[in-house]
Amino acid sequence: MSIEKIRAVFANTATCRNWSLQLLQVKTSKRDGTTYTGREVTLSPVGTLDSFVSEISSRYNDAEKGVLQKYQDIRDYDGSTIDKTIYRLEKDNDLIATEYTILIEAIASPDAEINPLDFKAQAYLISGSIQIENEPHVVKLISMQNPITTLKHKFLHASGTFKEITDKVISLRTSIDVVILDDVIYMLTLAGENLFNMERAYKATCESKILDIQAYDIVNDFDSFCAVAGRGHNPRKFVSFNDSHLQKLRNANSRKKMSKKFGIPMIGDQFDTTQPEASDKLVKLLCDRGMIDPFDDNPMEVAGSKKWE
Repeated sequence: MSIEKIRAVFANTATCRNWSLQLLQVKTSKRDGTTYTGREVTLSPVGTLDSFVSEISSRYNDAEKGVLQKYQDIRDYDGSTIDKTIYRLEKDNDLIATEYTILIEAIASPDAEINPLDFKAQAYLISGSIQIENEPHVVKLISMQNPITTLKHKFLHASGTFKEITDKVISLRTSIDVVILDDVIYMLTLAGENLFNMERAYKATCESKILDIQAYDIVNDFDSFCAVAGRGHNPRKFVSFNDSHLQKLRNANSRKKMSKKFGIPMIGDQFDTTQPEASDKLVKLLCDRGMIDPFDDNPMEVAGSKKWE
């Protein structure tokens, strides 16, 4: 996918004259799931927010030093953590669908009563409508950095002396972690995962797929396999779990073929998951992280896979 779409967002921020700014609180709990609260704030004098957005635009779109210069690819979110990559999700993706709906509802009806400086925000959001090639697009720029801070060792000149500033202030950084263009989410950094509590989502996916593996009886020690599959970075790999690969492994001959090709030990016609490395290799194989080097036919681990173009 082309990065030009994201570049166009930052290049056309000046076409919007009604930007709005909200502080955003994100809460997660086992009982309530993920909840959001927005607190709209107004900056003065008039034009201050426009100037700030212009600064963000310059930071990302500068022809020589712009942040977007470092990115090489946009790919659909698959749980991988590939450097210099922007990850894309549709609003109805199972990983974020519920949270996205709740987020949009919260943004549409922000709190107007609470003191912004008493608001326990984890992020801020700038939203507006821009023109790209004469077509209107709704844009949301989200920074996952705490916008409320208490200044330390900062002094304001007053009446001939410098008085220490002890009040909380809103401090906005020009770093953007998530761009929402219409209803498509682009994560410029993996801090965007925290916005939608995606760890919960990919762990749930992991648990579901592990049960599918158990049902096919292809491993000889399911508990040991679970212990390996559910730890470290393995749960996020299950985002790209390949169901067709699992279906093929139902066949004993296919298992033996993969065992030989990827060095996964077997006992009888089952993978020997009493060995942790066997479980780890099986996870990679089922989650599109295991490939064969085309030059020497050796198995290799890859960060992720996508269709050859």
